[in-house]
Amino acid sequence: MTAPTPVGFLDFFILEASDYVEQLDSLLDAGGVAGPDSDALQRVGRALRGSATMAKLGTFSELAGGVERVARALREGALQWDSNVSAVIVAAVDECKLLLRSVRTWGEVEESRARARIAELTQYAAVRAPTPLASATLEGHDSYLATEASNIGAGLELLATRPSDRDAASNVLRRVRALRGIASVKDHPALADVLEASEQAAHPLELGESSLGAERIALLHAAATVLRGVAASIRTGTSEGAAAADLARFSTALDAMQERANGAERVIPISDLFFDDDGPTVVESSPHPPTTRPERFRLEAVSQGEHLRRLVSDARGAHDDLAKERVRRGLRTALRSLWQSAESFGELDVAKFVASHNEAAIRLDGIALDSLDEVATLLAQPGATPGSIGERLGALKVKRASVMTPVIAMDRVPEPSDRTPVPDRPVETLIATAAALAAPAVSRIGDLLEAGISRLGALTGTPLSTPISVSEQPAVPIDVLLYRGRSAIERCREIRDEAKQQGVPLEGEALHELYDLLDLALTN
Repeated sequence: MTAPTPVGFLDFFILEASDYVEQLDSLLDAGGVAGPDSDALQRVGRALRGSATMAKLGTFSELAGGVERVARALREGALQWDSNVSAVIVAAVDECKLLLRSVRTWGEVEESRARARIAELTQYAAVRAPTPLASATLEGHDSYLATEASNIGAGLELLATRPSDRDAASNVLRRVRALRGIASVKDHPALADVLEASEQAAHPLELGESSLGAERIALLHAAATVLRGVAASIRTGTSEGAAAADLARFSTALDAMQERANGAERVIPISDLFFDDDGPTVVESSPHPPTTRPERFRLEAVSQGEHLRRLVSDARGAHDDLAKERVRRGLRTALRSLWQSAESFGELDVAKFVASHNEAAIRLDGIALDSLDEVATLLAQPGATPGSIGERLGALKVKRASVMTPVIAMDRVPEPSDRTPVPDRPVETLIATAAALAAPAVSRIGDLLEAGISRLGALTGTPLSTPISVSEQPAVPIDVLLYRGRSAIERCREIRDEAKQQGVPLEGEALHELYDLLDLALTN
């Protein structure tokens, strides 16, 4: 059949394939005389073929592929369901049941039986000729993406006008999820983000809600407009994507929808539910709780810290406007969640720190992102004590204040009486006073600079320390400095990403480097 397959793979394949074969059998029974659901039959046949391919069972994969081809012909109308087709499909499914029992001991008998069933299926749905390697398949692929994006946009517009139509939501969600499964979707600006947001907007209808809210309807309209722009750019082969105004409207609608969804969830301390007196309450505190409130907050904040670290990393790597906007939304949601959690557990230091850094972080300020990264790293460590969190937050506040506030060296710090504000003092007098206070410092800086310049050559005759001799270091083999294994693969991916960002094909030195890295990836 093919090369021997490890026993673990065979066990997994038998378990998975048995479920797929049972599904095929159920579809045939449910179809009766009219025939099974061709779409479902093709989908399960494809899954069975993929499982057999992963297990390196080539002949079994061809048999499942024959069932898939017949189902596709039925779905496309090229073949009509009748007693002959029914007999062939039923015989193929029954044969799959029997062959599953002989997978571990596959021999000539099993091979000939499988080939006979494959030949019967081929009479009704022939194997399609493979696409020539020299043919350009990208054009057809892009055409499919453009057409499907346009169709989904039309479906979103229809759903926006019928926010209570579950059938319309089910149809458009099925197409959205199918398109999101294609890897090349991420190669087109805004397409992946719009599809994800559209699924979020229409998902409540699947969960049983009677109708979509105004924010979700507005998002559907905006997403449909962006999808039309993306489809047009794919057809023309340009990289412009949707218009900037349409993207801005989509981002605004997405923010409004997420704000509405996140606003519905609010965590409050249970003590806020009682009066501020000494009266009786329904809930009593345990005299010996298994964990304290700070410990519970530490456990709760571990996942939030990891998520915040990933968002900070994404923020540092975001270059285009759409990526920055996506990171801003993620940071806004994560910081709000962390603030609510810290406030509910009484960790006011953490809550105040997050609140003070919220605006700067959303602006993707580098200093604020560094501070958040350090806090997120601390929160992601379950073993850290509450005291260490407070101490670290205090240090970060001092560090941020020292970076953001310019410091002027002064020979004399004014006494509190010198700094007493005088409301009726003219502005000119205040400026003169500030200049007088700073004059000694300026003069002192000048003296220090002159003294430093005059001593620049003194180190040659009088070094700061006694010179010592350093023995010659052994030569480092050049092989140690080369990329190897995983590091070579990572470098290949960096070259690929740089080429995508620049929009030019690989050539010259970059192409030669890629070839060398592929060879080095095979070495340890």
